[in-house]
Amino acid sequence: MTTDQLLALLVTMVSVLLFLALIAGGGLSYFLIRRLRGRPRARRTSAPVAVPPAAPATPPHASAGRSHTADEPVPKGDVVRDDPRIIALGLEAPLSIAAVFRNLDKIKPLLRQEVPESDRIGRTTPLAGGALRATGVYLWTFPANRGGLDAPYADRLEAVSQVARIDAGMAWVVHWLSSHSELAGRLDEESFTQLYPSLDLPTVFSATPPARAIETGTDTYRIEQARWRLGSGGYHADRWLAGANVFDAAGEPVIDKATGVHKAIGVWVPSDKLRQIDDWNPLGLRSSGSASYELTGPVEVPRGWSFEITGDTGAHFFPFMGVMVGAAQHLVDLTLQLVRSKRQAGVNTGSHDVTALADAMSSLDMLALGLRGYAQYIDRVRTERAGVFTSEEAAWIHTVGMPVRETLMRVRDITSDIYGTGYVPADSEFGRVLRDIQVGLAHAWFRRSDALDLRTRHMSVVLDSPRFAPIWDAGWPVQLPTGVPSPS
Repeated sequence: MTTDQLLALLVTMVSVLLFLALIAGGGLSYFLIRRLRGRPRARRTSAPVAVPPAAPATPPHASAGRSHTADEPVPKGDVVRDDPRIIALGLEAPLSIAAVFRNLDKIKPLLRQEVPESDRIGRTTPLAGGALRATGVYLWTFPANRGGLDAPYADRLEAVSQVARIDAGMAWVVHWLSSHSELAGRLDEESFTQLYPSLDLPTVFSATPPARAIETGTDTYRIEQARWRLGSGGYHADRWLAGANVFDAAGEPVIDKATGVHKAIGVWVPSDKLRQIDDWNPLGLRSSGSASYELTGPVEVPRGWSFEITGDTGAHFFPFMGVMVGAAQHLVDLTLQLVRSKRQAGVNTGSHDVTALADAMSSLDMLALGLRGYAQYIDRVRTERAGVFTSEEAAWIHTVGMPVRETLMRVRDITSDIYGTGYVPADSEFGRVLRDIQVGLAHAWFRRSDALDLRTRHMSVVLDSPRFAPIWDAGWPVQLPTGVPSPS
């Protein structure tokens, strides 16, 4: 055998052996894999990776505040009038409208100090609430024949706007507790004496959702167990009003003869039969503390403790517009501070920012002046016709929320654009006002869907009524509120 033949034989044998080895290795691997898959896996002995808990469903500013399940109770009630911190304010007895305005000026620094804590706990603090109560602003709307000051609507609008320029939630409380004092004037003399031995008894009122008021006999209603939402000012209240639809003893709806619809009432409910629910934890307007309240069981109340609200066209809601006007003024105040600080630091202020801010301020001026005119018109109707509006007037007044909304959104957009996102941290004052405005726009007076019926009714009156005339034909002047000193 030659050398070449021997080498060929060796190569052939090595190749065969390598092929057999590959086959054997593949079979062994297959066998081992099948065995390993059939065994249960051993548990890992290494420490598990910690998974962070889900972020709380609260905005960043409130992460350290309360929630629905917080152990910290939300305090109810206000500090007493003789609290040293209230006495130190040197407030006057609220015997005149001007005195109430002077008192408001004195407590403004205290309100500003209490805003962060009010926002955290979801209600106006007991100290701020006590200070507001001591000014007389909760009780100055009682009718004169009940011993009150019967403050004009222009003054009510101005007071609410001033407080909202500090905090919209506090202004929310001021408006609703004040307006409910006016509603107490609808009680007969006997019922008023029973319910209000003192005027210093703030009243909360929620009509949503309405309860069932069953006629029992001729002089009482039985109010069945119910819960009412959005009781603005309830943490400060001593008297409790609630909305209800009336049914007869057989359970049939009672129909109002004048309107042809289901009769609805507002009714005073004994406070010892009510329980406030700590369920107020919104994104904005937190300091309004608009918590729900419920009956602990059925209760009977005298019919004299009620008044009819079926088709009510009263204007007691109107000063509420001041909440949004004051919030818009607050945004402008903060934006002016920012622009001024930039100019003082030598930072160039673009012409767009300057002219846009001028536009926002002009729009806000026109809104404030227009609302004062509205308020004076309402006061004139109250004086001349005991507050009884024609259908044309009522339709006009009840659509005021839409122009307020449009101006507010314009001011919000301009000031936010100038302020810039880099300057609006979640816990900033500017950010808080933005949150308050956004939540405020969800209220019925400012929501396009809720206001649709009001606007449709208004235009129906405009188109169909032979008596309709544009409101500018009334010729009412615009003046400063009576309690506010002239700039001169």
